[in-house]
Formats: sequence, C-alpha cells, structure tokens
Amino acid sequence: MKRIYSLFAFTLLMTFGACSAEEPHSPADDNTTPPANAVELTAPQPTIFTGSLTMNSFTLVWEAIEGAGNYVITLNDHDEITTSELFHAVSGLEPTTAYRVKMQALPANTKTHKASKWVTLTVTTANDPESDKLFPDEIPEAVIPAEYQLVWSDEFNTSELDLTKWLIEDNGNGGGNNELQYYDSRGVSMGEEPETGRHCLILTARKEQYRGKSASSGRINTSNGYTFTHGRVDALIRLPKTADGLWPAFWLLGADYKQVGWPRCGEIDILEMGNSTGIRRGMQERYFNGACHWGYYEGGGYPNYAKASDAPYSLQDGFHLFTLVWDDQRVATYLDLHLYPDAEPYFVMNIDDVSSDKSPGNYFHHDFFIIFNLAVGGNFTGIWDIDKVTALGSGEASMYVDYVRVYQKTK
Repeated sequence: MKRIYSLFAFTLLMTFGACSAEEPHSPADDNTTPPANAVELTAPQPTIFTGSLTMNSFTLVWEAIEGAGNYVITLNDHDEITTSELFHAVSGLEPTTAYRVKMQALPANTKTHKASKWVTLTVTTANDPESDKLFPDEIPEAVIPAEYQLVWSDEFNTSELDLTKWLIEDNGNGGGNNELQYYDSRGVSMGEEPETGRHCLILTARKEQYRGKSASSGRINTSNGYTFTHGRVDALIRLPKTADGLWPAFWLLGADYKQVGWPRCGEIDILEMGNSTGIRRGMQERYFNGACHWGYYEGGGYPNYAKASDAPYSLQDGFHLFTLVWDDQRVATYLDLHLYPDAEPYFVMNIDDVSSDKSPGNYFHHDFFIIFNLAVGGNFTGIWDIDKVTALGSGEASMYVDYVRVYQKTK
C-alpha cells in the first residue's frame, strides 16, 4: 500500500467559549457566588508542548492568566484535575484517537474575579506505525457545501500543461522580493508524483547559473485564461522540503494588475511557506501563513495583513489541501478540510469596510487570477545567497499540484 498521506500528528481545534453555557467552575474551598462586579478571567490558550505528542500521551502548556489561582482540566468530560502549574501531562491514551480536552481558569480571589469561559480542544494522538489507519489508498475528497457548484478546474492529468488555461511566466525580475530564480518553461512540467503516482503539475527549482540568475524555477498563472470574483478555491499540493531558502506559494492577484499596479490590484496569499521566522525557529516544515496586500504606497508602506501559524503536523510529508473561501464579507483560508471539515481557518480578514481609500473592501471585490510558484531565496526567506539555500544543495526540488478547483455559490 502506498502511504500517500503521512500524518504523524494531531488536530488542534480551539473554540473559545464553546461551552460558555456551562456554569463556571468555582474553587473547591470557596462556594461564594462572585459579586456582580467581579471581572471574568481571560480564557487560557493551551497548546501541545513541542515533541510531547506520542501514541499514548501529550503535554498541555499555557501562559499564566492574570488573576488566576488554579486551572481545571477535563478529558472527555471526565478525569477532572485542578492544578496551579502551567503544564499538565496526559498519559495512558490510545493511538490514533481523538480526545476532547476542556480547560478553565479559576480565580485566586473570588471577590474580584470569576472563572473564565471554558476552552475546548480536540487532540488526536499519533498513529501506531503498525497501523494503516491514517494512510488510505486514496486521498479523500473534500465535502463541498451544497450551495457551491464547480465552475472551473484543472486536474493536471494531461501530458502537457493546458495553455488555454495557464500562462507560463518568463522573467528574472525577482518578483519584487529580491528572489534568486529565473522563471521560465524549464521549471514547469507535467508528470507523476513519485511516491503516489498521482499525475500533477510540477514546478521544479534548480540551483544553477541560468539567464543571469543563480537558480531557475517555475511560475504559472491564469491571467490570460481565467479570472473570477468570490468563491471557494481548493488546491491539493505536495510541498517540497523548504529547509532554508525555498518559498512555495499558492495565491491570487487582482486581474487589473497591469492597469493599476501592485498593491492597488490586491493580493490574496492562500499559502506561503519558507518564512525566515520559521527558519529561525527550526519550524520550516510546519510554519506557514496566509496574507492580504492592498491599497497604495504611502511613506514607504502600504496596507497589508498576514498571519502565520504552526501547523500541528508537517506540511512537507505528503499532499495537503489548501482552501480559500472568499465572499463579500471576508477571505478565509483553511488546511486539510478533506480530513478535518470543521477546522477553523488559519487566516481570516474582513473585506466589508469601504470607509476610506485604504479600506480593504475597495480592493477585494473584483476579478482575480490564480498563481502557483516555487521561489528561491528572497526577502521572505531572509536568504539572498544561493549557497545558503540548503533546500537545493547542488540539486533540485519540486512542488506538485494534483488539482485546483474553483466553486461558486449557486444562489
């Protein structure tokens, strides 16, 4: 059996106030009802301590909450414990099993504070290496809400890239980010992803002196073949090992780019990996982000918003689904909705504000086009020397796209 999705990790879905209807928990030694003017404690934000997740255990860690004396934790609504520590180890668990963890901060002084809302997490223990439970023969299809219909796609199952849909970019301008590669057709091909045999678009970066640059790669877009406003966009992608220096991306750019320039055209970054912060933290395979850019330059800057996340598992170990849901209210991006359909977005930005010329609502309600690229070095990575791009060494690396699909609401 080909293991097409190596998921050695957990799902971490945080829902603040998810159990707010429940009665706040009171300290065991103080049953006094808090006075009306007592301040509700801030809800804790527990995470899994790095490296602690195994088949049978994990460790929760959290920051201290001002005014809190203790913290209550339950597992599947049982086994309640109260602790004053800022960590708690859970053991004796089953492999590949989801556990519902709830946590609440309790006040040190019930005359001034009252208990926080409950926080709920779902933690899935690591898989048993002897089990194929997490490695199906086929990657499951995402469940698309009934109000959406497929309006455009490329399954990348042909021998040549469909040039009625895609433009292969040919330039060495560095993308405005001091990137090291030259983009042209040598970096774009169609073929099988070696481990799974899935037929894909392949973007390949190479360390080489090529057309005045120290690397070559591929970048394609739909500017001449397809543009759209609003909808859901899914792409199933296998990312390369970015290590230090590779910068794969899946994004949208405003179709009026040639007329108004950037950033006035607007930009929606659904997926970017390879950021210098991830490199510095040693989190290259998990640190990723979504972002939006818009407006115009003023005083050397322009409006933008980005949010980075630590994925709960490596994003460079197999195919992962990246999704944009874009409507007249907001843009939101999601990871692996085909596996976790209730996952929260890793990036959200409201786009309904049109109150000023710099408001995002003036830049994200027109046609955009799709871009896939694999950049080498540049400002995002903090690497401008090809010899420091460890991801390539003396060879090459590839990004595989199994499909991209655009859905729009039918009503």
